[in-house]
Amino acid sequence: MKLIEIWRYPVKSMRGEQLDEAMVGPAGVAGDRHWAVVDAETGVSLSAKRYGALLHCRARTGADGVMIGLPDGRELPAGSDEVASGLSDLLGRRVVTRSAGAAGTIRHEFPTAVTEGEGDPFLWEPGTEAFFDSAPLHLLTTATLAELRRLLPDSKIDQTRFRPNFVVESGGIGFIENEWVNRTVTLGALACLVTDPTKRCVMVTRDQGDLPRDPEVVRRIYKANDGNAGVAMRALDSGHLQCGAEVRVDE
Repeated sequence: MKLIEIWRYPVKSMRGEQLDEAMVGPAGVAGDRHWAVVDAETGVSLSAKRYGALLHCRARTGADGVMIGLPDGRELPAGSDEVASGLSDLLGRRVVTRSAGAAGTIRHEFPTAVTEGEGDPFLWEPGTEAFFDSAPLHLLTTATLAELRRLLPDSKIDQTRFRPNFVVESGGIGFIENEWVNRTVTLGALACLVTDPTKRCVMVTRDQGDLPRDPEVVRRIYKANDGNAGVAMRALDSGHLQCGAEVRVDE
């Protein structure tokens, strides 16, 4: 198997950036989800699980830091008053952007009905160093993508719906990552422990870029594979990772 894509999401719940190489360690891909949009009063981070418009924004890492592209075409520095104003208008709520280092305890606001993005919000403290929901790394194979395309022939299945850090070319078709939980996956020289299957939610149904809204995606994943697609991981060491690296699963 081979690593064919590396992704980083500098701001939680915004579209991210594809990389040719990255530093990866126990805290995840360097710079991944280091920023979030937070409520200006409480500092609680907001998610596209409840605020789908966040996925209409894109974040990238430039020479001067993280830049946020708003739906109106403006690109502004994360942490600026201008981007806070633009995001507040977009979300209809007074927000700012905050980096993980300035956030203190990380707390997320999620909807009660996570698969629909509805219901009264609840607070979740994941105990992570950056704005992850739980695990710092997420891997998806082309076998799982092929299975989803088979199950959903009328849907537009693209890896960006699923926000992986790593896309692995595996050959075949099916939810092959199901068998990887509690095993070690080595990407190049970097060993990672697979901790859990990735439980899917309303995020995979949201419209973003040229992907339309499609509630059937999450419904089919729950029907076919108990809501799981891909796996969560944490790196056991730190290292430099490049696209094209060999991927091995410990037997």
